[in-house]
Amino acid sequence: MTDEQWTILRQVIVAAPDDVAVAEQWQQAFGLGEGFADPELEGIGLHDVTLRVGPEAYLQSISSAADDAPVNRWLQRNGGPGGYLLSIQVPDVARRVAAAETAGVRAVLDTIAFGHRVVHLFSKELGLILELDEIDDPEVWFWDDIQPAEDLDPLVSDVAAVEMATPDPDALAALWAAVFEVDVDRSTGAPVVWLGRRAVRFVQGDRTRMTAIELTAARAEPSAQVIAGVETRVVSGAGATS
Repeated sequence: MTDEQWTILRQVIVAAPDDVAVAEQWQQAFGLGEGFADPELEGIGLHDVTLRVGPEAYLQSISSAADDAPVNRWLQRNGGPGGYLLSIQVPDVARRVAAAETAGVRAVLDTIAFGHRVVHLFSKELGLILELDEIDDPEVWFWDDIQPAEDLDPLVSDVAAVEMATPDPDALAALWAAVFEVDVDRSTGAPVVWLGRRAVRFVQGDRTRMTAIELTAARAEPSAQVIAGVETRVVSGAGATS
């Protein structure tokens, strides 16, 4: 991938029956500040709370605002809450869509949000939805004009990594690498695909799904707890890809 084809993993989204309860767990566990809602989501039958984690990453919880919202069917299929979507900033959505189609991953949504093209990629093999957000300046993001209250005493400073479990970690890593036109990093054992400086790690599991979110410790000790069906780990800066 050239410098012109960078990626930034910006947001990790989980789906749950109660988005507010999930956000409150994150706030209490990690000292995160006041959240805010994505104003685009209510129109498609979703409630949400978005929480800033450090200067450029976010955790977001979503829940259904309507009985016929697709997230309800997803929750039923998943057997409860879990990792639903990754929001990834790219400068050229068309190139990513072409690479995805070549790899057998289809675009299931193509829309405009806040003046920017947004595409959702999905296949059963991926394990969740990949949202591509076309903003060609890596220093700019949707929420730059939203100024929530500062975190009072944050225990974490960034989203370090996401972990995907799957019966065939090498095959899933290769699929993600094809979509983003990057190499698979095997330097730490488990295959890793880097989306900017944030990692997606692929591990053995009985089905394909997000199993963990790793947050970089600001002053917290390493720990792990399950929130919304996903193990949420606090790791040191050096532990994100181990």
